[in-house]
Amino acid sequence: MSAPHTPNIDPRWGAKDRNIKAEQIAHILENFGGVTLEEAIVLDIGCGSGGIAAHLAPRVKHMTGLDPEPWSRWNQWLDEHRNLSFIQGSVENNSLQSKSFDVIICNQVYEHVPDPQALIRLIARLIKPDGIVYFAGPNLLFPIEPHVFWPFVHWIPRKIAIKLMKGCRAKYVDYLDAYSTHYWKLKSWLRPCFEIQNAIPFLIRKTTPFIKGEKTLTSRIPSKALSLLTPLSPGFIFLLHPHKKLTK
Repeated sequence: MSAPHTPNIDPRWGAKDRNIKAEQIAHILENFGGVTLEEAIVLDIGCGSGGIAAHLAPRVKHMTGLDPEPWSRWNQWLDEHRNLSFIQGSVENNSLQSKSFDVIICNQVYEHVPDPQALIRLIARLIKPDGIVYFAGPNLLFPIEPHVFWPFVHWIPRKIAIKLMKGCRAKYVDYLDAYSTHYWKLKSWLRPCFEIQNAIPFLIRKTTPFIKGEKTLTSRIPSKALSLLTPLSPGFIFLLHPHKKLTK
């Protein structure tokens, strides 16, 4: 008989600075999206060990984290926050009710699921008609692969990239399991269900200086220029609003 599976504490990529990421998400939702978080029922899809969900829980009405596997750190967060819950479930198999969330957070998830368009359809099913979605993920066209920190390996056939990295004894070769896409394809997946706001200019000009407490060089770039440069940015952040015609 095999030993029972023991849940991991944190994802292999770590859980460092989840509080900073949570503050960034909250700042964008409140100040760019106009969300009143204190009144919001929130879902964090692909929450991992729950750091972002736990750090946002004190600021929202109720927070739910969804992830395909359980994490032992969930118990710690549950003891600390009475308005927090976690559900083990996938895009294809979960117990979540339709139109039940005011805010959905989908942060760095689309590149890890087998069918990103199914993920988007799930989000469209779960969000309330007047809700809002924070959707972030990496950009295929950015030359550095963000999970392994190697240049160009995500542009070549995956088997060749893995052989190349193993031949160089790369440290993070097992992390090369994410499949990102480019700006235009991602928007084509989102557009049938949502109206799309590009939050990258707001992140660079308003959120990053707010989090760091000081102006940065990039924060001085005009918003129009940042919008034009978004297809080449390391990643994307969109705020998504359900199409009214789909919610009637």
